[in-house]
Amino acid sequence: MIVAVARAKKDAKALKHALNCEVLSLGGVRSLEEVDFSIFKDKIPIFFFGRDEVDLALEAERMIREVTPIYCIVVLSKKAVRNTRMEEIREKFELAKAKIRLGVKFDEVFVFSHRNEFGIEIHPDYDSYFIIGEDFIENMMKIGVDVEEGNLILRKLYNEENIYVPDLKAVVSKKIGEKVRVNYLSDVEPKKMPIDKTVEKNRMFLEVMERISIKFIRDHANEVAVPFSGGKDSLACLILAKKALGDVKAIYVKTNYDMPYTEEYVDWVCKKLGVDLIVEEVKFDVKKFGMPTHENRWCTKLKMEALKRAVEREGVRVLIAGDRDAESRIRREREEVVERVAKEIFPIKYWSGAMVQLYVIMNGLKLHPLYYRGFYRLGCTICPSLSEWEKTLLLEQ
Repeated sequence: MIVAVARAKKDAKALKHALNCEVLSLGGVRSLEEVDFSIFKDKIPIFFFGRDEVDLALEAERMIREVTPIYCIVVLSKKAVRNTRMEEIREKFELAKAKIRLGVKFDEVFVFSHRNEFGIEIHPDYDSYFIIGEDFIENMMKIGVDVEEGNLILRKLYNEENIYVPDLKAVVSKKIGEKVRVNYLSDVEPKKMPIDKTVEKNRMFLEVMERISIKFIRDHANEVAVPFSGGKDSLACLILAKKALGDVKAIYVKTNYDMPYTEEYVDWVCKKLGVDLIVEEVKFDVKKFGMPTHENRWCTKLKMEALKRAVEREGVRVLIAGDRDAESRIRREREEVVERVAKEIFPIKYWSGAMVQLYVIMNGLKLHPLYYRGFYRLGCTICPSLSEWEKTLLLEQ
């Protein structure tokens, strides 16, 4: 899906040494009028230019935006790409992907834009998501933060969140093992931004992301299934797979410590989409293994073993998984296609949590009930990554 683009072959060679993605040369052209930019219609292009190629960069910006709204232009510090340190190329590449994922402008509601006209902080390890649901709003008010539907959360390192309403309203810490804490609070009044309006304002952007992801799925489709946990990311993959292929299976690894509502929700979604649901059960024996920790995630091992059983039994050759760059450095460094339980592909790798939320709603589905109460992610009720904030929300169920 991502393609790094340079003007000359020697520049493209430098990108290949530095980056782990598809790389393309424009053949050394001096004018981009010679280039057919339609080849990037189903890709996410990131163009790299040297310091002496600023005019070409401006020309590329003018031409690519006629083809797709999803791209990024990078100008490096050296005269040419080939003269640039690999470390700089890698850093700029990660930042470019983050700009595509996180950039927004404000036009009555938040609208995705790699230009980031709103000016929020861009970082490869950050993610964003929307406040959706009356319960979410009420739960934020319980900690003294007044928000409205459609307000945006920038999720930073160590579960620190900047809340925009649209101006910065609060900085909240939801660090694991610590009580939720409001580190900054302004007196700015929050603006309600109806989520249906936010969906409509972002529809064209989401449809382009959908087209890119569907093309990617079709390029790798062969006896596929979607590991479906009930979370928003695996749901987006299920919707994409259904649109791309028509006939698709969902594999739900059911544990005795699943989040509330998950089993019913998974069943409801699969019936709604007309997807075959395969349930593989696994029991977590806490008395035997102890509570999972970050150092000993025996729970994940058991779930992967259960998934592998289902894959082998059902003859699945390709898994369409919901891993995204914003979730962790490990996932960000993973290629678009890997071999683990089976061949695994990641069609929403470059999406933000906010994009996933809107995409699900745009397709007429509801998110898992816990997202409407304030959860950022779903796992198991004994997950070591649960914050005190999420544990408190669970106790209220």
